[in-house]
Amino acid sequence: MSKSYNLWKRESGMPSQPPAYHDVATPSRDVEVARRNSDEDEERGQWGNKAEFILSCVGLSVGLGNVWRFPYLAYENGGAAFLIAYLILQLLIGKPMYFMELVMGQFSGKGPTKVWNMNPAAKGIGVSMCIISLIVAIYYNIIMAYTLYYFFSSMQETLPWTECTKEWTEKFNCVEDRGEVLDECKKTSTTNCSCTGKADIDGILGFACTPPKKTASEIFFYEEVIQKADGVDPDQMGDPLWKLALCLLLSWIVVVFCLIKGIKSSGKVVYFTATFPYVILIILLIRGSLLDGAIDGVEFFIVPKWEKLKDIDVWVAAAGQMFFSLGVSFGGIIMFGSYNKFKNQVYYDSLFISIMDLVTSVMAGFVVFTTFGGMAKTIGTTVEKVAKGGYGLAFVVYPEALSNLPPSQLWSILFFFMLFTLGLDSEFGFMETILTGIQDEFPKLRKYKSQLSIGLGIICYFLALPCTTPGGDYVVTIMDHYGADFSVLFLSCFEVISVMWVYGVRRFMKDIEYMLGSRPHGWPYWVFCWTITSPLLIASLTIYRMAKYKSPQYDNDEDYPEHAQIIGWILLTVALCPVPIFFFRRVIKSLAQPEGERLNYIFKPTKDWIPNDGQAYLVPENGYPMTKQGVDNPALNKY
Repeated sequence: MSKSYNLWKRESGMPSQPPAYHDVATPSRDVEVARRNSDEDEERGQWGNKAEFILSCVGLSVGLGNVWRFPYLAYENGGAAFLIAYLILQLLIGKPMYFMELVMGQFSGKGPTKVWNMNPAAKGIGVSMCIISLIVAIYYNIIMAYTLYYFFSSMQETLPWTECTKEWTEKFNCVEDRGEVLDECKKTSTTNCSCTGKADIDGILGFACTPPKKTASEIFFYEEVIQKADGVDPDQMGDPLWKLALCLLLSWIVVVFCLIKGIKSSGKVVYFTATFPYVILIILLIRGSLLDGAIDGVEFFIVPKWEKLKDIDVWVAAAGQMFFSLGVSFGGIIMFGSYNKFKNQVYYDSLFISIMDLVTSVMAGFVVFTTFGGMAKTIGTTVEKVAKGGYGLAFVVYPEALSNLPPSQLWSILFFFMLFTLGLDSEFGFMETILTGIQDEFPKLRKYKSQLSIGLGIICYFLALPCTTPGGDYVVTIMDHYGADFSVLFLSCFEVISVMWVYGVRRFMKDIEYMLGSRPHGWPYWVFCWTITSPLLIASLTIYRMAKYKSPQYDNDEDYPEHAQIIGWILLTVALCPVPIFFFRRVIKSLAQPEGERLNYIFKPTKDWIPNDGQAYLVPENGYPMTKQGVDNPALNKY
């Protein structure tokens, strides 16, 4: 036995040669486990080298949201005050959970479903992770299709979002210069002007209303690219837009081609896709910093509004961005960790990756707002009037800003290709999470990895087609709001409790010691966060979100119709129902056990829960080895 394991036994108060354990003196069990692990390792595969693992994790964490969501959330929620809230939540929730998930995957060598051999009652959490990853993979590729649409449109002699056509001018009151400040209506009397937007009513009330003017970039995205419908009613959805459907098809072809051999192929692709965005971001940051007015944008981005720290909504927004950005509770981190070598120093990896996520988000904020500052200075307005979040930032305002930087076609091509590569890495993570979950549950399917990738890609493409219709933007919003926002927060609460309070934090620390040879630096901090701050903060945020629930809304702040919300709740139920289903399934199966052993059967690790180094002696004949003082959870002291 290894020196580290002997140390583990001494500190745990365990005898050096426990007779009840299946250790090296019991060859039949060792041979069986060694043969099984050898076969699975050969088929399952590992990272070619550490760089592939690091870059894949960085690619998963650093995605489209870092560019279009983080900067605007920071501005909207108090600038530097939001950054402080984000940093605090990263320290108390994000980093600890990221490290926890990497350890779970690397120690077991299993994906998000099989890793729950550590606590079989919680296996539904892993299944829900795969379902949520599927939901996100479907709509995430739609956004990547938008970037391809713009990428190819950027190759024209004149960028189509920079000039108004005759049709746009007549139909939408198009203007090419965002700096034109125009009144939406003029009152014929002396009372306050208040146009309703309906010509017949405004005429009766005495209003002479001019249709609100739109920029060419707004019209190009909303009327040309997605052809956004007025609502989400069935008769408003329309048919798939063929240009967008083709871009979606190309995006899925690229994703499937890169995943055709699992991590062996995607691990090579990330050398480019995970590093290229940083090259472009640095170039755009330098270019933006040289613009006249860039400092105005920077001040707009980082000047703190300290009173915002008292607003719970700021903390909720920071938590939502942190979970989606880091990829915690989506299953991808566990999956990537499971392909590591057993002795890999995952502690330092987790710190580096989470720091890179924060640095990238801040860098993207400076890139965006230095450009906005220059744009505002050029057209003679304030940064606030050009700043937008979400789609408005990535596909309306920022392309318009880039069109002022000669040669505009080159900058646009580079920007949208960068967005595509950012999304590609994250899409790899979502898809590989699903594939790994399937292959871990059914190991014989590993020999059909290519066919599985192609089949899943085809299914996802057809499931995503409704998102390419004129009403598709609303479908994407529903999928994001119900299937990947609140559900992840809910799932992460169950995850950290199931690991640290049921499996046990002391037991988890012993697993780390056995795997890495020592406790992680600052281990009291990790234990405190895992057992106290993470569960409490996540539970508090979840309860607050439930109490302050808001349905998705149209641009005019009107709630989505009831049928759309019902579809959303069904989606949320599908994503989370595996958690109670697998729990009660385990409870029902426990009824066949003797009455005093039922609680043990529900929660104790199965005999398949062994370290990924193939050593079976960690598993006793009748359960899992514990210390003389008993288990971490007193309810389970029957071990």
